[in-house]
Amino acid sequence: MRCPLCDGALTDVLVRDLGGVTADITWQIHAGRCEEHGWFQTEVVSRPPREIFAVTRPFGAARRVVVNGREYFSFPTAWNQLTRDERPQKVNPLEASYWTTKPLA
Repeated sequence: MRCPLCDGALTDVLVRDLGGVTADITWQIHAGRCEEHGWFQTEVVSRPPREIFAVTRPFGAARRVVVNGREYFSFPTAWNQLTRDERPQKVNPLEASYWTTKPLA
């Protein structure tokens, strides 16, 4: 995961395994900190994440980020931009290309 604002590498990366919440599917929370923009996190549930959230701290509450006067609480990923037909049936949920976020306008 990279910072959705500057695309910089995140530090202090943490992964929390939430276990098999649904059937035999493992849920994970991934969190990391950008020196300039703070903490971000996302959920991974057998597929790449659909969005990355700005948070107050790892595994904490969502926080507001203001860029050019516009509020953001989450940032859609490349995986979220794909249509159902474009999404492969089998996918590595940790494939970095699916985690990229759309640049802010």
